[in-house]
Amino acid sequence: MDRSDSHIEIKGFTARHYDLLMDLLTLGLYGKFIKNALKAMDIKRGDRILDLGAGTGRNACLMREYLGDTGEIVALEIGEEMIRQFREKCAGFSNVLLLEQRIEEPLPFKEEFDKALLSFVFHGFVQEDRLKILRNVHRALKPGGKLFILDYNEIENFRDTPFYVKLFFEQFECPLAIDFVSRKWGEILKDEGFEVTREVLFLRNYLRLLEATKR
Repeated sequence: MDRSDSHIEIKGFTARHYDLLMDLLTLGLYGKFIKNALKAMDIKRGDRILDLGAGTGRNACLMREYLGDTGEIVALEIGEEMIRQFREKCAGFSNVLLLEQRIEEPLPFKEEFDKALLSFVFHGFVQEDRLKILRNVHRALKPGGKLFILDYNEIENFRDTPFYVKLFFEQFECPLAIDFVSRKWGEILKDEGFEVTREVLFLRNYLRLLEATKR
């Protein structure tokens, strides 16, 4: 697999109506799921958060509710339609900064953030670029800072999953997602200077919020 297998850079109609489509496809459950997942991050007032692949700004607006005016969110995004929506949603927040920046390329941060979030973006990269992202995050986090990966849970044997799970991945996800769920992320994160400290499971354990602390 190579970078052409990725569908992570959403464009066109899907990008312009992303939040609405997600709500419709999940019969309204997606919004509640995201709220519960972000609540589990235990965000504190005053935290500085790096939001990688920030999308439409829905996550940033929800996280800011926990920060109040004392913390800061630095969001990274490259999609033109996503950036427009992000700016509309977060226009009134002086402590939410949006940068047009690829997350697998070198980032200008060093030990600046308490938390970092990768929300349903990480699986769309080839493994080489996933490792680059982890190294970027490790450098950007303060000692003891936490990375949160909200994404698909690991699947030990994809061939043995129920047919509807296979159908979803084959019809709606990029091929890289199957590669993502087949990897042992605890071991990979340990090799990259993190320690998995918590996981919160959702949707019959197919989705996961993985917390990894910088060593």
